[in-house]
Amino acid sequence: MTNKIKVAVIGAGMMGRNHLNTYAQMNNVELVGVYDIFTDSAKNAAEKFNCKAFATLEEVALNVDAVSVVTPSVTHADVGEFFLNKGIHCLMEKPLATTEVECNRLIKAAKDNNVTLLVGHIERYNPAVEQLSKLLNDTTKTRSLSAKRMSAASGRISDVDAAMDLMIHDVEIIQSLVKSKVTNVKANGVKTPDSPKGADYITAILEFENGVTADITASRMTQARVRTLDVTTDTNYIEMDFIGQSINVHTQGRNPLIPADSIPEWMNYGMKGSMEQLYIPSKQPLSSELSHFVDCINKTATPKISGEDALEALKVIWKVQEEVGLNAALKVAAE
Repeated sequence: MTNKIKVAVIGAGMMGRNHLNTYAQMNNVELVGVYDIFTDSAKNAAEKFNCKAFATLEEVALNVDAVSVVTPSVTHADVGEFFLNKGIHCLMEKPLATTEVECNRLIKAAKDNNVTLLVGHIERYNPAVEQLSKLLNDTTKTRSLSAKRMSAASGRISDVDAAMDLMIHDVEIIQSLVKSKVTNVKANGVKTPDSPKGADYITAILEFENGVTADITASRMTQARVRTLDVTTDTNYIEMDFIGQSINVHTQGRNPLIPADSIPEWMNYGMKGSMEQLYIPSKQPLSSELSHFVDCINKTATPKISGEDALEALKVIWKVQEEVGLNAALKVAAE
């Protein structure tokens, strides 16, 4: 496919408008229109971004090559399957769907119709995350990771807990970095009068098949905005800041006063330390994500976050919810 990709956005909320704004600035796509069940929202967005307000999903399907589905997660399976079965490429905002059965419906529909299914875990396109992935792809041996995604209460999302809202970003990133199966999940929530089930502050510990561990904290009750991921390897300690799009690498070189035989084989350092701040060109993750979506449609790239990848992250989140006791519905397919 070499002509401009005709795209529409399904959902005219805040994130949907971000997709519309980004598509409108891309040279290799034609922003055709927007659909929302609230017609006034669709009309207002269409006027702002100079595109058509579609009246039905059927009308959208007749006019596009691809869509961004930016609707409530409970609608993802039906909306996504509708478009995939019509041969239309889909970028589904996270989470992919609300149950394993629904996720597998979307994965199957994409395969059956030979179309792209990309899941919008936007933090994977943060330039600091992309650089960290390169750092951990060399001879470095990862030992443990620690992620914090914390902020004060927000009215942006109120229908899901902190694990599904926030922690899922870090679970998916860590799974992509560790490249091993999660074998054990432990989690606890902080219970308060406003959050008696512990839904707004959750800490989880993951154990991987290859021996790596990860601890992840997600909070919507912290009076500071924190988005960090730290990695301990056998050669260095890496601090990454999602907000600042920065990485600091700490290394401790051999100290001649420490006998070599007193240092474990896996610990390739002594006591003398140094810190290097990496140069990372700043860029907008959503722009990178939508450009990657177009590349996948044109078959010059494969999805960074496939339906299968997104489902694996969801399985961890569902286990976290179960551990905390949030009474999440069973998310496993019937035998």
